[in-house]
Amino acid sequence: MSPRIDAHAHFFFPGYVEQLPESCRRQEPDEVTLYQAYCQQHEISQVLAVGFEGEAWATGNNDYLAGLAARFSWLRPVAFVADPSRLTVAQLVTWQRQRFVGISLYIMTPDAAAMLAQVSADVWQWMVDKAWLISVNSTGELWSSWLEVLTSNPESRILIAHLGIPPVVTSAPLLDEAATALLAVTQLATFPFTYVKFSGFYALASPSYAYPHTASWPYAEVITKSFGTKRILWASDFSPALEHVSFPQNIEVLSAMPWLTKADLSAIFYDNLSGLLQVTDERIPTP
Repeated sequence: MSPRIDAHAHFFFPGYVEQLPESCRRQEPDEVTLYQAYCQQHEISQVLAVGFEGEAWATGNNDYLAGLAARFSWLRPVAFVADPSRLTVAQLVTWQRQRFVGISLYIMTPDAAAMLAQVSADVWQWMVDKAWLISVNSTGELWSSWLEVLTSNPESRILIAHLGIPPVVTSAPLLDEAATALLAVTQLATFPFTYVKFSGFYALASPSYAYPHTASWPYAEVITKSFGTKRILWASDFSPALEHVSFPQNIEVLSAMPWLTKADLSAIFYDNLSGLLQVTDERIPTP
């Protein structure tokens, strides 16, 4: 078994649920206990805990993650930011003191994308200087909104979630079709600190339970060709993924992809994110 670092997981209190009423949110075993068991089974040493407060049931998730990070050294949180245009360096410093290592953005509408152009230059520069990780959920042409940001801040460490969330497919598209669907994502490959998370394959192929989701594999091939395996990160999408597939399936889907070598998988599962986090840790101010 090779060691792993998880680039995208969620932890909510009292638990996440998608398909059941809120009163049935998963509570036993609690998400942290369950995830720790998976860590032991699959040799996961660290996890990026992606903050999300975009719905009422998730209110307070940043504070919850801060509390977990104070208890568990393996949990590396990134703070949810609803409106990036209102970010300040003071807020970033506060989060850094709470052991956050980056921010989490959900750019799912044109209005949200427009906020990126309003982020102050000192905020971008602080995140570059501190090697902070910027986890981004977005889709389609909205990825083009990052071109201006990255042209001005090319050392920003952008982590593209779920292959950029291309259109859901029921059968495998031709590689050219997949490339067209991902064009707004792959144009960001020219920026050397832009990475892609191999995660959420269950959400890209229908039906979602049809492991190993081969209909979505052309997307993964296009990303591999554009970014190279040194800029791909494995991610479990715990615990939302468990509504559709098992935790081991979220790992094994990468091992099933025939174009990825053993060395590629070692980089994707561990080396790439380990290197990013090492730089971030080196830039934490000494107390």
